[in-house]
Amino acid sequence: MSDILSFPNEAERLWANGNKKLAEQEFLAAKQLFEQLYRLEPNFQHCQKLVQILQDLGEFPQALEVAEDYLDDFLNEPTSFEMYLRLLMLDGQYLAVHRWLQQTSRSFEQIQQDLQKLEYAQALIGANERVIKKNQLQQWDQTNHPVPQKAWNNWLKNSSLTEFLQLAQEFLPTAKNPFLLPKLVEELVKVGATGEVIIQGKTVHLSELTLLEETAALRRAHECIQHQQLKDVQLEEMITAEIDAHFALMYPFLPNEEEISAWIESYLLEYQQLFGDEAAGEKLQHYGAIQQRKQVLRQIYQKLM
Repeated sequence: MSDILSFPNEAERLWANGNKKLAEQEFLAAKQLFEQLYRLEPNFQHCQKLVQILQDLGEFPQALEVAEDYLDDFLNEPTSFEMYLRLLMLDGQYLAVHRWLQQTSRSFEQIQQDLQKLEYAQALIGANERVIKKNQLQQWDQTNHPVPQKAWNNWLKNSSLTEFLQLAQEFLPTAKNPFLLPKLVEELVKVGATGEVIIQGKTVHLSELTLLEETAALRRAHECIQHQQLKDVQLEEMITAEIDAHFALMYPFLPNEEEISAWIESYLLEYQQLFGDEAAGEKLQHYGAIQQRKQVLRQIYQKLM
């Protein structure tokens, strides 16, 4: 009886040939093979391999884009997490590394040391870039429109935490764009910035702030809405969405927890009035200050239409 020959399947062939090209330092050929493999069998192992090759080729944005496909897997294991953080540093995303280090309980001492060195070097060579970033902030401030996320991410690149804080401290005292101001403050909180900033004439201690979604005021607002046990699910979603939008513009100066019930009541009365409840309209007169604030917030969003 003759021996049965076992032929590798297409995925095994691509894996073997890709590793062979890597050993021969033919990185472009290896990249093409592992790209084919990833399209054929997308999984975390193949993703890691392709990310590593793209990193070796200096294609950092492309490597990060591929890593996004299995980001949770990269973050769940210390070695792959460190690989992801180093890739961010290579791409100049120092603030993103700070954000991730803020979110993890793991200790990455070597990463922190390397990050500190890179940020120090960036501070030495980035004087001209700081001027460009400052000018970009001022241009965005004049638009009174939200900053596109892609443009924001690009603006954050190649900034050390110290430089970012300094830019924010210079800009925030006179900031006018109602979308840019809270976005900048929240970014400071995300990266773990400490110190003080001046916002609307008030001194704000960054260490005392939390992210918008973690604030007691917004959590209390959501609790109050749920406590109403509205039968109309769509109405509940509409009120929640508007509160989230309004609080996003007010951040970091949100209503006190004691005021939240009145805010929620005002939204409910508005919708009741809208559906023909005249008594609700009369009750709304007791919420004059809140209604005025909401009107200003609504006008800001209406100008975008």
